Amino acid sequence: MAKKKTWSRRRHAFYYKLSCLLVGLYVALKYRYRGEKFDEGGRQYLYIYNHQTPLDQHLLYLSLKRQPYTVASEDLFTMGFISSIIRHTQAPIPFKKSENDFAAVKTCVRIVKEGRSIALSPEGNRTFTGVTGYIKPSVAKLIKLLRLPVAVFIIRGGYGVIPRYADKVRKGRVTGGISRVIEYEEYKDLTDEQLYELICQSMYVDESVPQPVKSRRRAEFMERAVYVCPSCGKTGGIQSRGNEIRCTHCGISATVDERMRFSENFPVRTVLEWTEKQNEWVNALEIDPLAHAISTEKVMLRALDRQNGKKDVLAKEAEARLFTDRLEVGDRVFAFSDVRAMTVCGRKRLDFYLDGKTYQLTAGNCFCALKYVNVYYNYKNKKENGDGFLGI
Repeated sequence: MAKKKTWSRRRHAFYYKLSCLLVGLYVALKYRYRGEKFDEGGRQYLYIYNHQTPLDQHLLYLSLKRQPYTVASEDLFTMGFISSIIRHTQAPIPFKKSENDFAAVKTCVRIVKEGRSIALSPEGNRTFTGVTGYIKPSVAKLIKLLRLPVAVFIIRGGYGVIPRYADKVRKGRVTGGISRVIEYEEYKDLTDEQLYELICQSMYVDESVPQPVKSRRRAEFMERAVYVCPSCGKTGGIQSRGNEIRCTHCGISATVDERMRFSENFPVRTVLEWTEKQNEWVNALEIDPLAHAISTEKVMLRALDRQNGKKDVLAKEAEARLFTDRLEVGDRVFAFSDVRAMTVCGRKRLDFYLDGKTYQLTAGNCFCALKYVNVYYNYKNKKENGDGFLGI
């Protein structure tokens, strides 16, 4: 009988050290990163970290001697040859964002039995506002299942240096380190709700007003995060350029300062305040199949295939029409009642799941995937008596 292959391989240790060297040089130069070393003492851990930059898991790696296996979005596995390299060198654990992926949980258990550690971001999504985002309550069940000490790795400064909506790195400083370790003996007798609350408290970071950053494009692509004008309440008119942001509908504008605050005469001072006001607008939407489209724009629609790492183009340039109860792309209609989940991937990609398939919408540089996610979850909240969570 053939011996079952292990998830962890000897080659991973070599590539782990190589990636730490290369990424360490990059973040030292670009992020001015400073990380605190953590003494694992030969123990296994479940590492959890807040999600501020595209390289957060690598910032964690720089504090460790031994590689943890990281839970990663399935989108990472749909880049063809690049995905093959990532699988070969790092073997991340595939996970469907915004879904309860039991296959990922089984893989985590398998890796722990092999004597290795796990790393994940309980938020699942990088923050758009500088504040730690929504954490799924199921993280408490996973922690109790794995029965490992939980090491909380906190990253600060990432939101100001490289906001999720931006393409360019700003001049600032990012730091990271283990803030606390929650031992198994400490949480084993807690209820799931108590453990969840402990995790949320331990992970919370508010950098909606970060340390000063220097850049000539501090407002760059903010329209990927904010889409409802805080003055006139209309969508589709937000435009950014350099350090300025404006609404083409009513003409209101603001300058973004070094601490990512808007001008004092603007209706909101931070992206967090803008998002809160925007969420109020979304929550006020009534489900009306006969209402006009909230937005229309040209997009590309693709189907993702995690097995072969491909993205099949279904429509290269189609009109996407967003309604309160559905998404129409060309002649295709995706009823929200059939969609299982919807999420923002990266800066400006939209993934949604139905009929056992994963679909993806992409468009130009100013494409705001967040509005689709917000409107979809408003529908779910209205129809299923949800808790008000809008997907991020």
